[in-house]
Amino acid sequence: MISSLVIDPVVSTVALATTSIITLTLALPKLTRHSELRQAVAGFQLLPHAFVTPFAFALPIVEVAATLACLVPATRSLGAAALAALFVLFAFALGINVARGRTDFDCGCNGFRQTGGPAAHSIGWAHVARVLLLAALAVLTGVPQSARAVVWFDYLSVLGATLFAVAAFFTLDVLLANRPKLNHLRNS
Repeated sequence: MISSLVIDPVVSTVALATTSIITLTLALPKLTRHSELRQAVAGFQLLPHAFVTPFAFALPIVEVAATLACLVPATRSLGAAALAALFVLFAFALGINVARGRTDFDCGCNGFRQTGGPAAHSIGWAHVARVLLLAALAVLTGVPQSARAVVWFDYLSVLGATLFAVAAFFTLDVLLANRPKLNHLRNS
């Protein structure tokens, strides 16, 4: 029965910390670079022009609000559901564009931490998988924890696993962003 599903507190806390760090790292630059986000939303070519600006304005606010809701135990399930829904929606939008063959536009996947160059303008199925991985982490965040006692070693485990997961995610992020450059070097 799904309603009785519980996970270990270490797994839950690692999922929460990892999801929060990654989401805030990707969402906060969107708040300050609104024109680039508006261009990215328009680049998906999935919304009518009239909805692009309001969606681009609301998206980072919803991402941050959902992440903050995850940090409060009373609203964690709601925040996790909202984040998972956002990530699935984003994966769906990426998948539609990849299926259409539209892969050469800046999707805003890296939170606009990079500017210019071909590295910031190419998407693929790996981007879809990356966002679905975030959705899975968000779902884990909302699953109730077991009542097992947490010991000192659990805190070390959470720290190490969170650092590893965040580093692995951003390493993948950099590899995906630089894939066009790497392919160009390989083919020259």
